[in-house]
Amino acid sequence: NLYLLILLAFTWSTENIFVACEGNFYEGNGSLWTITEDDIYEYQENPLGDIVQSLYVFENQLFVIVNGSSNIQVFNIENDGLTPAHYIDTQYSGPREMLVHNGYLYFTNWFSADVKKINLTTWIIEATISTPGLPEDIVYHNGLLYVSITMNPDWTDGNIVITIDPNTDTQIDSYEVGAGPGNLLVHEGEVYVSRTYYDPNWNAFYGTTKIKSDGTVTIVNYGSGAVCGGGIYTYKNEVFRMYDGGIAQLNNELEIMPETRLGDY
Repeated sequence: NLYLLILLAFTWSTENIFVACEGNFYEGNGSLWTITEDDIYEYQENPLGDIVQSLYVFENQLFVIVNGSSNIQVFNIENDGLTPAHYIDTQYSGPREMLVHNGYLYFTNWFSADVKKINLTTWIIEATISTPGLPEDIVYHNGLLYVSITMNPDWTDGNIVITIDPNTDTQIDSYEVGAGPGNLLVHEGEVYVSRTYYDPNWNAFYGTTKIKSDGTVTIVNYGSGAVCGGGIYTYKNEVFRMYDGGIAQLNNELEIMPETRLGDY
């Protein structure tokens, strides 16, 4: 899998794309690359470990979660490349996705079933917030952290998104959003949820859910015939879902509009 983050830094004269190649399970060959204009640079200390899961840019630092190796590696972004800054061992927590808020890095964890909180001054894990299942994505909206619970403790499909108060590190609420919540997107005061779930034979099904500003929830299932991925994005102020080798816009009823598809991969 490729995870792309575009960073426009005022101190740089060009646009840079950081690319994480997750690698093969149990082979420890996950790697990190940078694309600058037409040039591709491999990070000189590759590989980073077992399954590079996600990337996150905050100010002049790049955060890299290595899921299988259970660590977070932090790099300073400099004019001549990336320089290692910090290494956080998460103690076999199975970290997944992350978010910086108010001087802390919050990150979700499958194996420990929680959200952990790192102080970005001391680089110490200061809090652990238990979750009712395996948490995946995390976003910030209206003073709360929204976290998708993609699977239950027994690894069956989950069906909720929870909210956490970052001031008290406690769960505040939960929303039933349909099976398999994954990626989250905040758009125009509402939270969109990309969903993927499976039948007993591992056939994939897809759907999208919206948590409205008044707390009501709209759930749409696409059935087994849809060709979706997990990604959900904004483009030209519209919401797009990964679809059929590209991305396609969602209408107001959360239905995919195939005629709007961009890309063909």
